[in-house]
Amino acid sequence: MIQYNAALAITGSIRGTSRDSLYSELGLESLQSRRWFRKLCTFYKIFHNKSPQYLFNLIPKHNNLLNIRNRNRIPNLFCRTEYFRNSFFPSVITEWNKLDVNIVNSDTFTIFRSSILRQIRPIPKNVFNISNSLGLQHLTRLRLGLSHLREHKFNHNFNDTLNPLCPCNLEVESVTHFFLRCQFFNNERLVLMNRILNIDPDIHLLDEISLSNLLLYGSAQYSSETNKNILEISINYILLSKRFEGSLY
Repeated sequence: MIQYNAALAITGSIRGTSRDSLYSELGLESLQSRRWFRKLCTFYKIFHNKSPQYLFNLIPKHNNLLNIRNRNRIPNLFCRTEYFRNSFFPSVITEWNKLDVNIVNSDTFTIFRSSILRQIRPIPKNVFNISNSLGLQHLTRLRLGLSHLREHKFNHNFNDTLNPLCPCNLEVESVTHFFLRCQFFNNERLVLMNRILNIDPDIHLLDEISLSNLLLYGSAQYSSETNKNILEISINYILLSKRFEGSLY
């Protein structure tokens, strides 16, 4: 809960935002995954005798008849109780044996650590050094699926939102609708599209979903500077629309 609250504070997101989406946005692994990671890193050092010898001596040893290819697979400890099963050595040995053999056989601790981190730590969504805190807050809420938009509020069971339809023309007020179709913001959208097409005239060839994603995240095909310009154009549209002013409730 502390980590979740911190992530809300960092992004300015609304309580009730999906935890997984929020962590993915920031590039954070869960604390549970972090404990798993730390435990395996500690065991790697023990297994490779980079910790006190008495810890290494506690690792169950293979029978010599076993194939040498299994030398890094460790016999599980017999556990009479769940309490002992959840203690360090029984639990970490179980997790160690689940790892890919290439990770287990990592030549260095640095390689092992990086390989494990890649499994649990998402790549954060880039904001390209934009400094507009209010604009980024609104953009992030749109990315995470919980904002003033009626589709978002309806999906999260807000009492004041009985349906997801936009008042403009009885279409669901989705992110794509807000950016590309809502009649309330035709003038603001004209400015948005003119500025976007000045960056790349071929953008008009994109379908609506792809264009909406471009306005939210940028694209790997553009430079960081170009993506920064795209997101700043999106933020300008969001702020000019005044759709996200006022109380959410």
